Amino acid sequence: MAIERIETDTLIRLVISGPVEMHSIRELRDAFNRIHDEPGKDVELDMGDVQYVDSSGIGQLIMLYKTQKDKDKTLKIINPTPRVLSLLQLSSLADILE
Repeated sequence: MAIERIETDTLIRLVISGPVEMHSIRELRDAFNRIHDEPGKDVELDMGDVQYVDSSGIGQLIMLYKTQKDKDKTLKIINPTPRVLSLLQLSSLADILE
């Protein structure tokens, strides 16, 4: 998995490529922890190059969603692949799809 961070004054966009699974989740968790420790900005996750998300990835997405909600900021998932879209719709994350 690779993560590219693009930041503006009000937004952090993470462009994620590759599978989001237990074997690669540390990098995603570290990126999310950095967001948690920063002042509040809205977050977009571009998942256009993610073909697979396992339960550990879903767990990390839920954790980031709760963190953003606690900071009164948003989390949006953009460009999900059809497989990822289906998984997100089955989870509690359907509301953050754009």
